Parts: sequence; structure tokens; C-alpha cells
Amino acid sequence: MCQWCIQHGEGKKWYLNIKNYARKMYKPRPTTPEAEADLARLMAETVRNAIMKRGSPEWSQYKSQIEKLSHSVHFGQVVPLEDMKLIMDIAWPLAIMTCACRRSVRGLENEKNYLCMGLGVGMYRWEKFPDTYFGGVEFIDQNDAKKWLEELDKRGLVHTIWVFGTPYIGGVCNCEYPVCLGIRNTLDFDLKFLFKSEYVAVFDPEKCKGCKTCLSRCQFRAINWEVSEERPYINMYNCFGCGLCVTACKNGAIHLEERSKFPALRNNW
Repeated sequence: MCQWCIQHGEGKKWYLNIKNYARKMYKPRPTTPEAEADLARLMAETVRNAIMKRGSPEWSQYKSQIEKLSHSVHFGQVVPLEDMKLIMDIAWPLAIMTCACRRSVRGLENEKNYLCMGLGVGMYRWEKFPDTYFGGVEFIDQNDAKKWLEELDKRGLVHTIWVFGTPYIGGVCNCEYPVCLGIRNTLDFDLKFLFKSEYVAVFDPEKCKGCKTCLSRCQFRAINWEVSEERPYINMYNCFGCGLCVTACKNGAIHLEERSKFPALRNNW
């Protein structure tokens, strides 16, 4: 299990512990829209400083600084579809919202941008943070949320959870590279904002028909085509366990297994 499961899971996967969706919301919090904006600016400035120092002697110091801040305030973890459906059963309320990454990177209009979800009782106060919930929210029930996730999975979007004050899980994002800043900063700049899932993809070459569908689904550079064998291979060390290759494979040649089963991957998050 990852460090968050050990610290906040109470013997289970930490994102399946209901306490991590509501506990802090019942306590008075001094957070205001201005304070939220100040924190966002602080993180953005720290990220810029870290990236600018990449390759310099100061790089490791800045990297450590931004990761420490992220892990205490705002970071994510990849969660495959089936576990994401379990989250829909324990988190409430559920509200679809627009994606800030796509809005800032692609300028995506609201009508095409309802690809994220807010979780927990804090969503009843979404009007207090108009810059965060740009375009408003749409409350949905668990069954509709699962169907929504299934449709986004078919489109090839990676499902992730995000904390807003560790260990409070307050959001779900359905991501893609390079639009998602969490994926991009993790892959391109080695800033650990997004952790791998509790799973890893395992390939069965006997079942593979060489259709190459899985190659177009991987956002993490973990699947490549082996020309001599005329089939793909999975670099399990690079795999984030999102499961998009699994849900797309019509021949059942790929499945997910617990990361902890593989000694070389147990600490590879």
C-alpha cells in the first residue's frame, strides 16, 4: 500500500476510508476565497521557481520544497474505474464541475468542460468560490456518476482523486496528457504531484491479437510496440495503473494486479 493508505487508510485503501471525505468539513475552518487564491498563487509560484531551477544545484532543494507543500495541501492519485465506482458509493454529495486545467491550457468552453467532480459536504457552499467552480456545478446521484465515469473512461481519460488539505479528498479529475498539470508536472519535471495507483497492468501475450488499441490509451508512456514480436509490451515500472488499457482490450490480454505483489514495484509510486 502507498504511504497514504498506511497513514490514513485504517487497514484499507485510503480513498475507501469514508473519514477522508467528510471529517474535516465538520470543523470550523478559517478558509476564505482570498485565502484559497493566495494558496493557489503560492503553489504556482513555487512550481515555476522549481522548474526554472531544474538542472541547477538548487533543483533538489526546490523539488523537495514544492513536493512537501503539495503533499500537505493538494496532490492526486490515479484510481482505476472500478475503484472509482466504489468511491461514488461512499462520497456525498457528488457534483460535476468544469476542469481548471483544460480551461487554462486549452481555453475549453464550459459546455465541453464538465470533466471534474467535487466531493463532500463542502460542495453545498460552492457559490463562495466562483473562481474555482467556474460555470457552476451539477449535482448527480451515484448511479449517474458511475455512468458518467464509464463514458469518460471510454474516451480514454485517466481517473484521479485530489486532496484539498491532506487527507481530505475533495475532488475527482478525468485527465489527459499534456493538458492535466498534475500528469504533466509529474512526467515532464519529476515533481511528485500525482501518485501511481494501487495497481499495475499485467500483459498476457498469449491473448494479445496485436490490435494496438492499448498503445493509444496509455497517457504515461508505459506501453510500446515490439516490432519483432508484433505485439505491445508494458513497462511495469512506468505504469501508473490507470486501467485504460484494460478497459479497452477486447481480448482480455491485460488485467490489473495489486502493485504490492511485485517486490520491485512496492515502493514505486
